[in-house]
Amino acid sequence: MILKGDIVSILFRNDENGYTIIKIDCKGEIVSCVGTFPPVSDGESVEVTGSFTIHPRFGKQFKVENVQAFEPESLKGIERFLSSKVLKGIGPATAKNIVDAFKKDTLKILEFKPYLLANVKNISKNKAKLIGEQYQTIKVMRETVMFLQNLGIGLNLAFKIYKVYGTDTRAVIKTNPYLLIEDVDRVGFLTADKIARESGIKADSNFRVRAGILFTLKEAATKNGNTYLPFEELLELSVKLLNAEVELVKNNVESLLYDQKIKKISENGNEGIMLTALYRVEKTAATKLSMMVNTANAIDIDASSLVDEFEKKEKLELHSSQREAVLSSVRAGVSVITGGPGTGKTTIIKCIMYIFNAWRRKTMLMAPTGRAAKRLSDQTKEPASTIHRALMQECTGEPFLANAIIIDEVSMVDVFLLGSLLDKIKNETQLVLVGDKDQLPSVGAGNVLADILSSNMVPVSYLSHVYRQEEQSLIVTNAHAINNGLMPNLESKDRDFFFVEALNSLAVAEQTISLISKRLPQYLQCEPSKIQILCPMKATEAGTIRLNEKLADIINKSSDKKEAFSEGQRFRVGDKVMHIANNYELTWQRSNGKFVENGKGVFNGDAGQITNINLGSNELTVLFEDGREATYTPDVKSQLVLSYAITIHKSQGSEFDACIIPLVSGSYTILTRNLLYTAITRAKKLVVIVGDRALIKKIINNNYIQKRYSFLKSFMIETNNKTTLLYNK
Repeated sequence: MILKGDIVSILFRNDENGYTIIKIDCKGEIVSCVGTFPPVSDGESVEVTGSFTIHPRFGKQFKVENVQAFEPESLKGIERFLSSKVLKGIGPATAKNIVDAFKKDTLKILEFKPYLLANVKNISKNKAKLIGEQYQTIKVMRETVMFLQNLGIGLNLAFKIYKVYGTDTRAVIKTNPYLLIEDVDRVGFLTADKIARESGIKADSNFRVRAGILFTLKEAATKNGNTYLPFEELLELSVKLLNAEVELVKNNVESLLYDQKIKKISENGNEGIMLTALYRVEKTAATKLSMMVNTANAIDIDASSLVDEFEKKEKLELHSSQREAVLSSVRAGVSVITGGPGTGKTTIIKCIMYIFNAWRRKTMLMAPTGRAAKRLSDQTKEPASTIHRALMQECTGEPFLANAIIIDEVSMVDVFLLGSLLDKIKNETQLVLVGDKDQLPSVGAGNVLADILSSNMVPVSYLSHVYRQEEQSLIVTNAHAINNGLMPNLESKDRDFFFVEALNSLAVAEQTISLISKRLPQYLQCEPSKIQILCPMKATEAGTIRLNEKLADIINKSSDKKEAFSEGQRFRVGDKVMHIANNYELTWQRSNGKFVENGKGVFNGDAGQITNINLGSNELTVLFEDGREATYTPDVKSQLVLSYAITIHKSQGSEFDACIIPLVSGSYTILTRNLLYTAITRAKKLVVIVGDRALIKKIINNNYIQKRYSFLKSFMIETNNKTTLLYNK
């Protein structure tokens, strides 16, 4: 539908993203309109395209998809426009004086002869000039946004583009719209390509081909975790994306190499191409690890007596492999400890901490996610931090003061996080890396743990012995069975691992909803929010999207709860949510009853609950599990998702008392053995798998691990030889 009317009032506006709530007079009917608007003011005319919706609290609203703003035509409208504070320095009285002086020519005077405003009472020459400049800025913005809309660009994106380029927007679009991929959030190659076609840029333009090559490398990194692509594979993918001649792509690869936008690598005669940023971070990380292997101040003292003390204090006896892991790690500059569930990784960390404390070594404990850090702190009784938070707290440029650093859940660490971490660690600091090599690799680019393990440059402790007290846990034994390609025990009726049969996606969804909303809370005597659903996929009836929609209505349904909307999601007070991006600027507060701590930074995987919704400002308040409280303005609400159900990938590094794992058919590249293994190892007390036995067997037999192209190992071997020579002189 298309509505046209004059703006009566602006109820809310967020200048960061253009989200606006206005009322317009549409032929005598007052209509509430909600959506993204360019800067508008009272008195202006607008033409809005969209549809009517019924808000459960505010009633009938017009949801806006497109907007065109027009200058007011009536004298009353012009006066209301000028007095709406859109132009600084003009109040109601001055607005009336201007309109009285120039009548219907008022806006032409503002645009072409603003110096004449100095003839109006209380307007100086400088003030007249300022008013004219402001009016020009508003007019250019509107014209630019309309120009973008005429190219088929939606208002949301048009507003984002203008925020980046301002008055240069038209020049950028006409010259090289592929710059949008680099500069504007959420603009990919296909969007930029569509804009380029509308702008008349040819398909064989070098701008287009270069952008396509760079986009192919970025997609390989963000979607598949590759830090480089083999040259021939890059050519094949780029040719397919661009529908271009191979020679044209080759020539532009050479051009990008010359401009140092990309780098060439070679191993065993095979050539690869890397984005320069990834090349630098991966090579720098390899160099730093090599230096630390050779220069870290490991203490060459037999710690056996301290291990004995620890065993006596904790009333336990370490297995020989666990004892050796401890002794090896405290002697090495860089070391790795890897093992599956129940193999005592946390106990080993506690023992290492006991030794480092006895030696008075300042030690930092870190993990990639907030949940993992909290669990590490709870289990070791030592302070632990996320890697991101530790990096932000030490943002002065100075390195960490620690003599030793222990990183848990290192399988989740991508090469960018590794690079940032190593940049803050002194060469002489001991580094202990702990993780499970059989879990899913990091979501981000790189193959950090696997590359370090296969480099043969650092001592590695492989743990396989399961603690005796854990041997009765079906979670542990079934996880190890699955990891070894064997079917788990699905027949238990009275332990900590259960199987519920469901033969199609609808049945799987129904059983999952029944389990979390009724059966398991009764069985465990807990709230449904304490139980986590872990899905292989977002789509399907039993995926995260549909399950979250249904569970929010079941678990957190109440007619009097405040609601807010963001990108198709409905949020209510009390909803369980997760933050899905690294936002270094989002501020938070944490109170212990006596003191209030203020800070910045909310990161991917941080989980919490919505505690308040401000309907006036359209803001959400979230209380995170670690006590931090953050307010989400409309421009950052898209970084929140409902989290009654989350993907298995998002669960990495977390631990939950109880997990439900709904399994439905899907791509063999997704439904793999290590995906199921990772899901099961997230649970402490209870696992319930919902699905088909035949599908479980198929998943366990599928040991497919997607090839990740990474060069950290090769860089480590290359730089280690040079570093060894340097430090052995």
